[in-house]
Amino acid sequence: MNISKMKIGITSLIIGIVSGMATADENADLQARLEVAEARIAELSANTNSSWLNDARADEIRGLVHDVLADADSRANLQGNGSPISVNVHGFMQFRWTYNHNATDGVDNTHGFSLPHTRLEISGDLYDWNYKVSGQWDDGGNFNMMDAYGDWNGFRFGQFKSPFMKEVLTSQTDTLAVERSIIAQEFGQGRSQGVQYTYDFGNDLTFTGAYTDGFNTANGAGVVNGYSVTARVDYDGDWFDVGFAASHNNLDTISGNTWTIDASTEWNGFEFGGAYVKQTGDTTGENWGATLYASYDMGAWEPFVQYEKGHLEGVATDLSVATIGANYMFNDNVKWTTDFGKSFNSIDAGWNLNNTGWDSTGSDGEYLIRTQMTVTF
Repeated sequence: MNISKMKIGITSLIIGIVSGMATADENADLQARLEVAEARIAELSANTNSSWLNDARADEIRGLVHDVLADADSRANLQGNGSPISVNVHGFMQFRWTYNHNATDGVDNTHGFSLPHTRLEISGDLYDWNYKVSGQWDDGGNFNMMDAYGDWNGFRFGQFKSPFMKEVLTSQTDTLAVERSIIAQEFGQGRSQGVQYTYDFGNDLTFTGAYTDGFNTANGAGVVNGYSVTARVDYDGDWFDVGFAASHNNLDTISGNTWTIDASTEWNGFEFGGAYVKQTGDTTGENWGATLYASYDMGAWEPFVQYEKGHLEGVATDLSVATIGANYMFNDNVKWTTDFGKSFNSIDAGWNLNNTGWDSTGSDGEYLIRTQMTVTF
């Protein structure tokens, strides 16, 4: 009996020891698994927090970019919310290549690149006033003031284009050909300093009058005591536009009267237009010029033709030049223009050729090739 109880006790002890050993192994295994699980949970938690932070940062960056680009339509607009003062920065550059074939014997042809117009413009609002200041670099790197004026209640004060030839009033970036016509260079008003008033009658009728130092007297180039009185009337209809202007210039060396009329119409993508200008005076004699043009809007492409005719008193042959070309709009800010021009008569040295690329020549048959990229911002 005692032996049996002893056997049973020993057996129970052995079983208990084995069971204890098994339980210890299981606990160690569970502990190891628990530690692995906790490490994994910590890793997942860190990744989740990092992802949340990345999303938050992305939202903040998107908001910042949205704020910076909020005034993109007005380009560089330095204006606080509700501020009565704004500063808009604009400008353009025109990069040009020309080839001129001079028909005069012994005169070399000319060709090359140039930057005839590189301009910076600053404009904006000043309470109930508007203002504009612009300057331009020439090919020599010199910077010259172009516009500098303020507008208030129909009045304009400062340096600006007088209200005369429409071709000159058209922005340099919106000209049909690579450059304005020889007629516009010769008879155009350029810029001057003075005061101007514009009144809108409604019904598409506008009147503008100006008292200035005289045509082409920008940056103090006017003759002392010189003056000019200029007036222009415009009617801008739905499909037909017409304008008339007259000016009296009284300068020490050049005095006289000039008048011009222009008209244009649009039909099924076509545009037809023309202008006539005449100058009379004791020192200038009777001079006149005319331009005609036609263009067709094909979307990105705009082919065109232009003809100009002019007469200067004392010059044996009249100006007679035809130009054919095309504009291509890459987008609203980049335009490519290429044209080919031919002179049917000799071009006298009395004509103001400026940046046109034409040369004065004693023979007819001169031709000109021009191509230009215009970039605005």
